[in-house]
Amino acid sequence: MRIGIDARVLQNERRGQGQYVYYLIQELIKLGRHDEYLLFYNGFKKGRFAFGEDIPNLRQVWASIPGSLLKPLWSRCKFPPIEYLLGKVDVFHHTFNYNFTHYTPVPAYAPSVVTFNGMAPPETIWDSAQYNLKEIDRWFRIIARSAAKIIAVSRMAKDDLLKRVNVPEEKIRIIYCGVNENFMSTPDPLQTDLTLVKYGLKGARYIFYAGAAEKNKNLDGLIDGFRMIMGKPGIDDIHLVMAGSIDDNFQRLMRKVKELGLDKRVIFPGYISHESLPSLYRGAEAFVLPTFREWFGIPVLEAMASGVPVVVSKNTGALEIVGDAAVTFDPFDTRDIAAALEKIVRDRPLRRDLIALGLKRVSGYSWKKAAEETLSVYKEVGEGCGH
Repeated sequence: MRIGIDARVLQNERRGQGQYVYYLIQELIKLGRHDEYLLFYNGFKKGRFAFGEDIPNLRQVWASIPGSLLKPLWSRCKFPPIEYLLGKVDVFHHTFNYNFTHYTPVPAYAPSVVTFNGMAPPETIWDSAQYNLKEIDRWFRIIARSAAKIIAVSRMAKDDLLKRVNVPEEKIRIIYCGVNENFMSTPDPLQTDLTLVKYGLKGARYIFYAGAAEKNKNLDGLIDGFRMIMGKPGIDDIHLVMAGSIDDNFQRLMRKVKELGLDKRVIFPGYISHESLPSLYRGAEAFVLPTFREWFGIPVLEAMASGVPVVVSKNTGALEIVGDAAVTFDPFDTRDIAAALEKIVRDRPLRRDLIALGLKRVSGYSWKKAAEETLSVYKEVGEGCGH
C-alpha cells in the first residue's frame, strides 16, 4: 500500500500532536516494510524533513506552496487534490491539528483516515480575533464526515466527537498513544545531574509541568493554586517549574508571576529538548496536568514511565490511562488544585504507591502497539475501497 500522511505539524517544535505524528510514523515504517509511506509538508521555503532521507519505504515530499495560498484553495475549491502534490496514494491520513484544519489536504480518489484528539468548543481555547473559529469547526466536520475511519485518541475524544459531528459510532476506532522508550529506560545518574545543574534545579524540590500555555491548559489556575500552598510549613521550599516554548502566552504568565512576587519560586526554563526532558521528569516531586479539557495527555504517560507521581485534572482523557495511579482535582476550583498539590508533596508513602502503580499502568502503552492498530485501520480502509 501507498499511505500518505499529513506531516506538516513536524515542521515546528514537536509538542502534543507533533509527538503523536513523529512517533507513530517512526514505528509504522518499521512495521510496514512492504508498504510505502509518503509524508506531506508545505511552505514557500523548503525546511528540514523530520526523518532521514535514506529510509527505503519512506518518501518525504515538500510542496513549495505557502499555506496562505493552500488555505483558500482547499477550503473553498477543494483543489489541488493531495494526489497532485504527493502522488498516488491508497489511503491518506489527516493528522488533525487545529492550526491546519481549515486548509487540510483533500484526496481526490483515496479514502481517508483522520485522527481526532478532541474538540472542545474552540472559543474556550483560542482568541476569536486570531482564528476563524466557525471556519475551523465547519471544515473539520467536512473532514470527519468524508473520512472512511476516524481514530480517536481516547474514549473522551470519541464521546466529544459523537456529540459534535453526526458520524456513525462504528466509524470511530479508539487507539491510545504510546510513550517513547527514552522515558522507560534506566536513567543515567550523571546525565540527570548535569541536566538538573543546567537548569538550576539540582537539589531543588519542584512540581513539574511541560507543555503549551494556551487558555485551555489552565496555567493561571495552576499558578494560583501553587501560590496558596507556597508558605506552608514543611513545604515552603517547593518550586513550580513550567516548561514550554516562551511564546506570547508564556510571556503573559511570566509577567503575572513577577507581579505576584513569585518569580523566585515559579521557574520558566523554556523549551526542553527531548534528550533533557526525562531528567527533568525524574528530578520532580510530581508532574501536574491542570487542563480544563485534555483528550489524552502524552506527558502523563512520560511522567509515569519516568517514575514520577502524577496529579491530573478530572477533565482529561488521561484518567482512562492513569486509573487509580494519580491524585485528581477539579480544574475550575483553585482550592482543589492547591489541596491536590499539597497532598502530593507532603505524603511520601502516597508518592511511592503512585509511582509503583504508574509504572505498572504505563507498561501497557507503546508506540509500536499504536502503530500496529493504526496500520490495521489503513489496511481495512484500503482493502474496503478496492485498493
